[in-house]
This record gives sequence, C-alpha cells and structure tokens, in this order.
Amino acid sequence: ASGTYNSMYTAYKKSIDSLSFKASHDELTGVYNRAGYDLIRHSVDLNTTAFLLIDADKFKRVNDDYGLETGDAVLRKIANTLLVNFRSDDYICRIGGDEFMVLMVHISKDVRHLIENKVIQINRELANADDGLPPVTVSVGVALCRDTDNPQELFHDADVALYYVKEHGRNGCCFYEPEM
Repeated sequence: ASGTYNSMYTAYKKSIDSLSFKASHDELTGVYNRAGYDLIRHSVDLNTTAFLLIDADKFKRVNDDYGLETGDAVLRKIANTLLVNFRSDDYICRIGGDEFMVLMVHISKDVRHLIENKVIQINRELANADDGLPPVTVSVGVALCRDTDNPQELFHDADVALYYVKEHGRNGCCFYEPEM
C-alpha cells in the first residue's frame, strides 16, 4: 500500500507544483488559497490528518472600526502566527475572508492537548497589540483523523465544531463529537 500511496503522493505533489505559486497561494497572506486547499485536501492521508477550521472572531468589527488596510494587516498577522505555530509539514490555507484551514498531517489521535495549547498560544500572540494592530482572537473547530476518503466529511465536522465554539464564547477550540 505504501508504494501506491507514494506514487499517489508524487502525482499530487506534481499537480500542486504545476498549479503555479500564484494560482495556489493567497496574494495577501502568502499561505495556500482555496484552490491550493482543494488540491491538498485530496492528497493527505485522512486517517492521520487533523482539519482545523479557524475563524477570526468579530473580524467585521476590525474592518469597520479600523479600515480595510488594518483588516488586511490583521489577516497577515493571523497567517504568520499560524505559520510560526505549526510545523513546516502542516498546510496553512486561507479559504475565505477571515477563514483559515490548517491541515496537520502525520499525526495520531492523541494530539488534543497539543492542539489546545497551540490555540491558546496563537490567541495570546494575536491579542498582543504591541505591534500597533488591534487585538483579535480566533475560534477553532477541529476534526481529528477519520477513516474516510472524503475530505468533505472532515471539513463538515470541523465546521460543526467551529460553530460550537462561536456559540459558546469564541476565543478557543473545540473538537468535533458526533453528538453535536
């Protein structure tokens, strides 16, 4: 099976590489964009990948109060904070306005504690206004490794978990449970 996986991976790697940098990356933040995410999500082993759907809390207020330029700077700060706090193997994607997705690859199911600590650290860094930017926090919905070949299922689970965080005070993370 590893032979098949490797040849599949190589094929995907080639298709990601052939999608030019510009086509697969977000111009504003430099992380993968929606097109990049769509390719990557089909190239990862869903059994060993966590999907983290990340949403900036009350981001509209940042744009309304400080203007779009500051809003853009905050989005860049979020992207950079994610890049610094995750491994270089992990995929950081901006999939919508203030919505990001992190695909943590090659992990086991016992990463809850690690992820919780990362989210706390990320929110600590984003709330620090020493750089002159307005403080923000993020809400994170997490779907851990599933025995499926449909990445849409993990996206959906992460989305349900994200909604749960949003409904329960934001600024934190929640792991998908079937009973949600």
